[in-house]
Amino acid sequence: MKTRASFKLISRLMTDAWIYSPEGLRDAAGIYARILEKLRPNMILAVVDTRANDPDDFALEVISRYKVPTTMSAMRHLQVSQTLSEFPDQQHLRRIMIPAYLNAIENRRPLADRISARVLNMVTLYNRLILPQRNRAGRSEWCLVLIDVKFLLPTAPTTPLADVDLGILQMLAEGATIKEIAEASHRSERTIHHRVERLKARFGARNLAHLVGLAVSEGVADDPS
Repeated sequence: MKTRASFKLISRLMTDAWIYSPEGLRDAAGIYARILEKLRPNMILAVVDTRANDPDDFALEVISRYKVPTTMSAMRHLQVSQTLSEFPDQQHLRRIMIPAYLNAIENRRPLADRISARVLNMVTLYNRLILPQRNRAGRSEWCLVLIDVKFLLPTAPTTPLADVDLGILQMLAEGATIKEIAEASHRSERTIHHRVERLKARFGARNLAHLVGLAVSEGVADDPS
């Protein structure tokens, strides 16, 4: 049975391997080979070839893909080996990805951060580790990128909601039942039920869990202010 490891442990193992890797190592596999079987299904591992002068021509090679079951087809499009000019979400690429790669390869130092962003039709939170090729002779020629996806949620409507609906979403996110919401808001269960059904239709939610996920993706249920 494969032994899965935490992002923190895998990051440490990869960073240790990077520290002891030879200058100008041509193949990043020497750093990631031993951790492949430790990756969790929510992790993505990729190598970015950064030899081109134009970042649009950097080549992304996906080594290990996100394997958590999901109906969001966008995840497949984001995990295709391609040049960055072909990446399907150019806004995310230029705001989040390219600046980090350039920082890492120019400074030739590891970069670790946590990203919260919209990507295509999803809202995501992920941890990221970037390890550039150790190369004292010049700019690093590749980056090894490890991503630990904490959650993926579909995007939802962003138009303002009535105060009562914000309250309903907040309590649903806290696990309250329709009866408990009705008692707290001094409304009938029938009224709350109807409002929940209208919210489901507005958000395109299939059920209550889906509604809460969509609301959280817009920062509605977790921050009603």
